[in-house]
Amino acid sequence: MRTSLGGMIGAALLCAGSANAADLAVPAYKAPVVAPAFSWTGWYIGGNIGGGWGESTSTNANYLGFDLASVGFDTSPLSSKPSGIIGGGQIGYDWQFNPSWVAGVVADFQGADIKGTATQPNFLGVPDWTATTSESLRSLGTVRGRLGWTAGNWMVYGSGGGAYGSVSSTYNVSSSAPNQTGGELSFGANSETRFGWAGGVGVNYAMTQNWIVGLDYLHYDLGRTSVSDPAGALIMDQKVGGDIVRGVINYKF
Repeated sequence: MRTSLGGMIGAALLCAGSANAADLAVPAYKAPVVAPAFSWTGWYIGGNIGGGWGESTSTNANYLGFDLASVGFDTSPLSSKPSGIIGGGQIGYDWQFNPSWVAGVVADFQGADIKGTATQPNFLGVPDWTATTSESLRSLGTVRGRLGWTAGNWMVYGSGGGAYGSVSSTYNVSSSAPNQTGGELSFGANSETRFGWAGGVGVNYAMTQNWIVGLDYLHYDLGRTSVSDPAGALIMDQKVGGDIVRGVINYKF
């Protein structure tokens, strides 16, 4: 009886020890959740805002069919360098065709206030004559292809394609001579939509699977615009082109 009781107590202690050992067992290892790799493929839409500065407008003047520069008159003081703000929106699609390369297309449209004026005293060598020209880019749109190189959530890219913009130009020639009290000798104004090309580079960073921010540089060239007086006797033409730097934010679907 004493042996049976001892055996029973020993068996109970052994079971208790086994249970405690089981309680102290190391839990099974669970691998951390890894966020999915970012893919640039998909549609996106967003906005942009920045600043622009124009190239020299390189103003030329033509009077009664004669290029004034070709007959010795210097009109270069009438060349301004427009500058101002620009902002709008864009929509595009990217396709990541291998781990490091992305191709896409983007269309954008911006309202702009990029303008400049220039004044030339002693116009055509006449001491009392003053000429003033102005140029204003009111809007700019582009449709461009993009090719980018990616490293994780970063992408650097180049772009190029067509561009169009609304441009307004004016000129005025006035006199301060006492016998010309009217002041204004010649005036012209013109507003038109011009077409050309645009190209640039940029960098994007994907903050999340949906939100992308970036910095974009763009050069645009819309050719030359011209403005004349009602009779068409004096014609001024100016180059329309410049550079834009803007911040962008996109939502990727």
